Amino acid sequence: MKSDEVFSILGITQKAGKLISGLDCVERSVNANKVFLIIISKDISENTQKKIKELSTRKNIAMISWGISDELGRAIGKKKRKVIGITDKGIAKEISRRINLLTGVGDID
Repeated sequence: MKSDEVFSILGITQKAGKLISGLDCVERSVNANKVFLIIISKDISENTQKKIKELSTRKNIAMISWGISDELGRAIGKKKRKVIGITDKGIAKEISRRINLLTGVGDID
């Protein structure tokens, strides 16, 4: 499996309307209990990472660091994106599973 497959799934998820991006949008959706997986870029600032980690811990949502902001943005047809939320549980599990196969990051229960 290649990382391109994960980026491809992110693009399909965006087109299906099951993905949100940007810190404010993801934060609102997490607080509304609509997010099942948070993906942050590896080039995210330390403060933003801390903020998202606290939010994901408080809401018991899996968070994975994957790709850089250019790659994440390109995958979903947008400019740089540092924070992405997946709003479909099945898709979130599949993305998590695929990233796990590539990196060893844990799956979503």
